[in-house]
Amino acid sequence: MHSALSTRPFGVAETHGVLKLAGAEVGASSDGLNWRSLYVSAQTEAPFSGQFVAKDLLFVLFRTAADGRRLADGSSLHAPAGSVRVVPSGVPLDVDLKTSTDTVHLYLRRSVWEEVAMDMTDGEPGGIMPEPGWIASEPLLFALADAAVAAAHARCTDPSFSDHLARSMASHMLATHVGLRIKRRRTSSSGQALSREVARAVDFIEANADRSIGLQEIAGAAIRSPSHLARTFASEVGMPPHRYLIAVRVKRARQLLARTDAPIAEIVFECGFTHQEHLTRLFRRHFDTTPAAFRRALRS
Repeated sequence: MHSALSTRPFGVAETHGVLKLAGAEVGASSDGLNWRSLYVSAQTEAPFSGQFVAKDLLFVLFRTAADGRRLADGSSLHAPAGSVRVVPSGVPLDVDLKTSTDTVHLYLRRSVWEEVAMDMTDGEPGGIMPEPGWIASEPLLFALADAAVAAAHARCTDPSFSDHLARSMASHMLATHVGLRIKRRRTSSSGQALSREVARAVDFIEANADRSIGLQEIAGAAIRSPSHLARTFASEVGMPPHRYLIAVRVKRARQLLARTDAPIAEIVFECGFTHQEHLTRLFRRHFDTTPAAFRRALRS
């Protein structure tokens, strides 16, 4: 999913302001390159102290080790080479740097981070952010950051490249450090990805096939009207919702017959059929045999 949320250039004015300090020797940055989703800078930072706030997500990648302390409580900090400091959107960047260090500042727009999170989970999460803190080692993020820095060095003004990099960074960090997992995309009868409402309907049917459900309830789960869902579902899946429900039930019955010793009468109710004759009739229609004959044939 790509949206129009991130259309304005991401410039240095939207960062925490650390890069404007006199002690920062910036070697490369994406400022002025028309990048929309990502801001990157590579620099040597001299010792400084302060608290800074920005609305977008920041990863500080330490190419060389650094020592400092927390301003809030005075506790000491050591950042090994290869480590990453995570500063979520809106969280103050609290810094009292005691030694010079080489860093990469990597900003991801909050809107892009949230888009990727929604894509990964089919729209389920809201406002997911990483916890503020430190990551001891993150070689893949460093590799992606290297690609961004190289593009900045080359003065690449094509925003599509940085957009792809930003989404790759976000999906990796969400999966690795937030724990999101990519939801398997449902596909239609033609092999195309299902629309979101039809995917919701399919998920609902498969989760509730063991009980009586109707089009009204399925449409409610898909957040669509029954008539709209019926048309869209049939177009994408190749059958109306009630036929898909029957197919799910019959397939589950077949699996239970093959993999378990459960009595057929028990399978009837586990799969949402009203009585054994109901299962037998539909099973014969789908597989040209009865449940009992199917099980006997497997075991003979």
